[in-house]
Amino acid sequence: MKTERFENIGDNCELGFVKRAHGDENGGLLRWARASPEALIEALRHSFAGLYAFENLSAFWDNMVRDSRYGFCFHTDMLSQDRLWCDSEEQRRKIYKSEKEKIDYLVEKFLQRLSDPSVFCVYKCNENVQHEVAEELAQAIAQHGPARLLVVRHTEDPNLIGHVRPESSYLAGYLDHFAPYGHSDQFSPLWNSVLSEALALPLPIA
Repeated sequence: MKTERFENIGDNCELGFVKRAHGDENGGLLRWARASPEALIEALRHSFAGLYAFENLSAFWDNMVRDSRYGFCFHTDMLSQDRLWCDSEEQRRKIYKSEKEKIDYLVEKFLQRLSDPSVFCVYKCNENVQHEVAEELAQAIAQHGPARLLVVRHTEDPNLIGHVRPESSYLAGYLDHFAPYGHSDQFSPLWNSVLSEALALPLPIA
């Protein structure tokens, strides 16, 4: 399966593990990040300007930081414990320099991918994304290019599970369940059905 056509945009790294199961280790801006739909919509509207500024980063988890500019959480080598930094500011700035360069590269790469009509931007959250929020997210993506939004939801409807259905401005895929947030690698095998069905769709007409 050509999982490289799928760009994980949130809300966590579940799709990242699905891609890994297919041998796809291509890096992505939000592949291993935490991203609420509100943060993503705001960032898209501003082309991620000001993302990952040192002064906006706070300790979120032992190996994660939260960026207050938009609310994303990223993995980091700037380690903390009980939300207190383990290293001095000088040491953190040295680590930060290389991380900021990587983030800037991934932002540029991500925005370029939005101009590719064969790319699917995949968003899920365990509470399910409401239609109105999905519409707003689709509009924010469309400002940058023709990449399609695939919102994945869980359902008990056997007629929907494993399938993709078109909505007004996005595609909706359906699973039987999502992985628990603490165990994102324990994903449903039906991800394969959803992604395969999406790949079988014709490319959008320019």
